[in-house]
Amino acid sequence: MMQLSSGASVLLEKLKHFGVGAPFFHVVLGSGFKDALIDGLPKGFRIVGEISFKELPGLAVSTAPGHSGKMAVLVHETTRKVGIIQVGRLHGYEGLDPREVVKPVMFSRELGTENYFITNAAGGIDSAHRPGDVMIIRDHINLTGKSPLYGENPKNAKGVEWGPRFPDLTHVYCPSLTREVKEKLLREGLRVHEGVYMGVLGPAFETPAEIRFFKMIGSHAVGMSTVWETTALKHSGAKVCAFSLISNVAAGLSENPDEELDHFVILDTCRGSSTHILKAILNSVSAGDGV
Repeated sequence: MMQLSSGASVLLEKLKHFGVGAPFFHVVLGSGFKDALIDGLPKGFRIVGEISFKELPGLAVSTAPGHSGKMAVLVHETTRKVGIIQVGRLHGYEGLDPREVVKPVMFSRELGTENYFITNAAGGIDSAHRPGDVMIIRDHINLTGKSPLYGENPKNAKGVEWGPRFPDLTHVYCPSLTREVKEKLLREGLRVHEGVYMGVLGPAFETPAEIRFFKMIGSHAVGMSTVWETTALKHSGAKVCAFSLISNVAAGLSENPDEELDHFVILDTCRGSSTHILKAILNSVSAGDGV
């Protein structure tokens, strides 16, 4: 019998109650994606139930504005593929340890989920990036000063290490998943870029001096999430691809020198493109092109 953590066990029981099995894929919706679930479901997908973070033992409650903190369970009526759409995530700036932040994705990983699609809202550093564009993350820089692999090598509920003590992150983002979704993003009419994501701890937005430094060392967008989740998932052997919705021009780069960054304005900016990004991800999954 499969040995699971208490949180993963409850998740499995909830899935059985909804009449479905273990998820084939898991999508994390970041800031500004809260309403994407309403309009972003392509034909053929239906939601069979929802699970609040509060219902899963060991999981913190999301406190960030725009992050509902729930998992919507859906199934494709033709392929019967089961998926989790995680609406909102946990962040280090909420006072949480990296291993607490990655629990939502690792609960489904315990059940055997292999395909992960991570989204976030990010400040654009590259001058070619405009609000509403999407950047496929081809690599990242973790400048949070923390890692979910810090301390004892993470183990599953059986006490077996998830992966090697010193994992290779050269290909942390899966090229095949990325190629499949990129085609669907373009079909949705989005302006698509590829680049390096800078992960910082937050919650303060970056200073103009920091942005200049980030650009100098090769970053194209900056945000306060994603790097811990992708590191933990890659360590465990999962396939990951990730996308930044460019929600604003990073500090000090705006044509208006007096412009100040506002989280709620950013959430509003993201609404239109977020729906198209979710549709692209789900259309890629339903097509079954190697996913």
